[in-house]
Amino acid sequence: MARPEKELPADIPLSLRSLAIEMRDVRKDSGLTISGLAKKISYSPTAVSQATSGKTVPSWDLVEAFVKGCGYEGDMEHWRRAHRHARRDSKGISSSEDTGETPTARLQLVVPRLRRPAAEVPVAPLHPDGLLALVQQAREFERKDKRVTSVTSADQMHTALALCTTAEDVIELMNELVRTKGLSLQELEERSRRHYPISNTTFTQVLSGTSLPTTEWLYIFLSSCGLEEERTVMWHFTVTRIRISQMRQRDRQVKFRRRRNGVRVVIEAIKKKSSVVSFLTAAVWAVAVFPLVYKHVPFFG
Repeated sequence: MARPEKELPADIPLSLRSLAIEMRDVRKDSGLTISGLAKKISYSPTAVSQATSGKTVPSWDLVEAFVKGCGYEGDMEHWRRAHRHARRDSKGISSSEDTGETPTARLQLVVPRLRRPAAEVPVAPLHPDGLLALVQQAREFERKDKRVTSVTSADQMHTALALCTTAEDVIELMNELVRTKGLSLQELEERSRRHYPISNTTFTQVLSGTSLPTTEWLYIFLSSCGLEEERTVMWHFTVTRIRISQMRQRDRQVKFRRRRNGVRVVIEAIKKKSSVVSFLTAAVWAVAVFPLVYKHVPFFG
């Protein structure tokens, strides 16, 4: 009987924990033991066990061989992102680049070789016309010109929130917050379980939509992003302010439609009255005016 795997360390980054849990799950679903999987992919049992221990960050070659050896045939880009996030967040944790090598490749360790530096994870730049980018530009201007009174030095994100006027502005800042925190949708889903599980599909729909989130959803989102309680107040205030503005706008639209409909009713009534007037005019012509014209015009004689 296979021994149960040890608990993951409590102090490891969430991204590394998520990667280890997913690798454990895919192996369990395959029905393979650690020894059986190691033999299948030509890695040592120690390397396979270490890959899901959470104590080291496995090499990408090992992760790829691990999941494919378990019969996974889906998109490997998901695993590549999870591995990249684990490496990024696990600075200071030993890497299993060496322990993850195949027996044949391990023989090459006797030959000195240069290691390429780990590629930095590219960070998407701020949208040049986005609120947060504009606030940062204003802050840079303040640093250069001391005559300008500082209004953004306290908190650039809070300043950007104060400038929001539409739901799209808020959604944009939510995406900037996720990008600034360096979180993936998978990590947001994992963190949301402390309050209420929200799938990464739901996160995608909200962050790519144009509607304001509910109060409960926004609270879970901000908590999942690691914001302290006092720093979430401005977010809720901004969303409430924009929601009130939307309600007033809808009220104005309803009043405008009512006025427009009232004008239409008046116009229809005038049209109906005009048809009655036209009928009476025609009747007068038929009874009084037309006989006189008939008598005095030779053509009709």
